[in-house]
Amino acid sequence: MKKIFFILAACFIVSAAQAQASLEQRQEIRMQRVHDYLTRVVAAADLNKENEFGDTPIFTAAQNGDVNAILKYGSQSVSGSFLLRQGKNGNNVFHVARNAQTFQALARMLRKFYPQDYKIKIHQMMNQRNNLGETPVHAQINYGRADTFRIAFPYTDLYEKMMSVKSKLDKGGVLAKVTLATEADEVIKMSKDASGRTIAQAARDNISAPGMDRVAAFFARNASYL
Repeated sequence: MKKIFFILAACFIVSAAQAQASLEQRQEIRMQRVHDYLTRVVAAADLNKENEFGDTPIFTAAQNGDVNAILKYGSQSVSGSFLLRQGKNGNNVFHVARNAQTFQALARMLRKFYPQDYKIKIHQMMNQRNNLGETPVHAQINYGRADTFRIAFPYTDLYEKMMSVKSKLDKGGVLAKVTLATEADEVIKMSKDASGRTIAQAARDNISAPGMDRVAAFFARNASYL
């Protein structure tokens, strides 16, 4: 009888020890997850801190064309809000992107954080104007950066309106005359920055920049009235 008692007691002790170990293991895992979460939260908070020039880390990375930093910030953060903010002079990150690779990395991060609303978010940002009345495409053309034009322009309201007008003008006749007298004027207004210069004029003014001749040719083919 005593042997049975000791066996049962030993089994109970082992079971209790295993249960305690399992509980401690679960607590350890939970604490590690909390630590990981807090670490990510701190990293995300840092992403909204401005340096002495008024730029957050993502703006600095975009300006420098640092794709690795952009991807790193995206992996550290639990929220994409740091991508959506406007910086100094009303710019968003796409206004200041250094080149096409930078532009694509920013778009990739935007898609990561907003997979369902990506088209809405990038459309909003592509149409956002800074204090100079520039959308990101305007700013990139004014910088003489033709390589971002092909990527960015299709996301703008200007592109949609311009191509709609082109399709009507191509049909000729009365419709073309009416369109040129009405809707084309709307495209001209949309294409201007605060200085009054159209995006096509900006392309022609920067014709010596690499690839800008193709941008100017694009506007000549599709919106010669600009």
